[in-house]
Amino acid sequence: MSKLTLCMPGLTLLALFAPAAYPQAANSRPFRIEELRTPPGFEVSVHATVSGGPRHMAFGPNGVLYVATRNNGSVVAIPAQGRVVTAVRGLSGPHSLVFRDSDLYISVNDGVIRLRDAITEDFIISSQPQRFLAVPASGPGGHTTRSVAFGPDGRIYFAIGSSCNFCIEADSRRAAILQFDADGSNQQPFASGLRNSVGLAFHPVTGEMWATDNGGDGLGDNEPPEEVNIVRAGGDYGWPDCVANQRGTRWGTQARPERCGSTLAPEVEMQAHSAPLGISFYTGDQFPVAFWNDALVASHGSWNRTTPTGYKVVRVRTVGGRATGVVEDLLWGFLDPASRTRSGRPVQAITGPDGAVYVSDDATGNIYRIEHKGPRINQGGIVNVVDNIYSLYGLRLASDTSQFQIFGNGVALETLYIGEHQINFVLPESLTGDVVITVKNEIASDEAKVGVH
Repeated sequence: MSKLTLCMPGLTLLALFAPAAYPQAANSRPFRIEELRTPPGFEVSVHATVSGGPRHMAFGPNGVLYVATRNNGSVVAIPAQGRVVTAVRGLSGPHSLVFRDSDLYISVNDGVIRLRDAITEDFIISSQPQRFLAVPASGPGGHTTRSVAFGPDGRIYFAIGSSCNFCIEADSRRAAILQFDADGSNQQPFASGLRNSVGLAFHPVTGEMWATDNGGDGLGDNEPPEEVNIVRAGGDYGWPDCVANQRGTRWGTQARPERCGSTLAPEVEMQAHSAPLGISFYTGDQFPVAFWNDALVASHGSWNRTTPTGYKVVRVRTVGGRATGVVEDLLWGFLDPASRTRSGRPVQAITGPDGAVYVSDDATGNIYRIEHKGPRINQGGIVNVVDNIYSLYGLRLASDTSQFQIFGNGVALETLYIGEHQINFVLPESLTGDVVITVKNEIASDEAKVGVH
């Protein structure tokens, strides 16, 4: 076993017991849409293809999708399926973007650019980019992407990755999230100990910030775990010394495990080296109601793990603003572990105004659209009509009545009427309390709870 240098020149520390070399990355293979997979009831299509490595996305107030293309130094607009318009050029590593009214804010390598009056009829932004705020640019070997978001408090939040795998940073603004006033002034630290929080999102109900965080390389296939954190003001999330729930790591001779007692544990742990990037919350009305406010995380995929992992979009189930511990695949099939090949690398998944989910892929340039075509029970859509007779309202419930089924806590229920948008059924007197009603058709199933007293 040899020692492996994990830090930049000038910050060199040696990792102990590191392997002699990183495992090889998964090789690319031609993309084929038919290889992609979704859960039953969902379908995926290519919405558009753009050049230059599409990264983060945002829908403008005009309902148009805008995408930062880091390698091209541009932002493109996608006003319709297959139509791509270059909205602005000449930027330095644009990575994430956010609208505030009609103004567009774009994170670049060394800060944020603001474009006034970015909503135009031809989608081309004619206003001149303004330097809105400046932060440290990436150095040799450091993380180059920057992520910007507006919080529900109206302030700006800005994530800057570390300059290394494991080291003690000379600049406290790195491996951290900064906070600014809405005009770009009054820079303050918000949270620290975050090696590379590429994705930032605010929970639609609690308003709390959730952020992905990518762990360091060189400590083995399963160490350290990737994280999704609920980021709190003043919180220390442990990097480089602590991972998971206050567990120290032996990353080098200057490691400080004594600080782990005051670090905050992640909300969700994920497989090491799966590289979770963009995070958002599902807020549409097309997917089943059970998806509401669940987190969507794009896993970019490993490049230094013996068996590649990631390369997919996952759903992190939540209740009351907290993760339940259940993480489910939403879009996968990019990775073929047997051949160690991948056909794409998801970056971010966001909800569109139409309720579909849009996914960027910086390996193929594709923007995917995930649409739900299975049955959907409306929110509050189960109503007690009289005695034990209930009406259930929803979408795409039963196009073929011969293949429709409905259950209460797993027990088949008697139906009085079966339609595309309404089901009338009888609930046995033996079922009381919170009863799970499940509808199933030839495509998929959906479920909701009804209180029976």
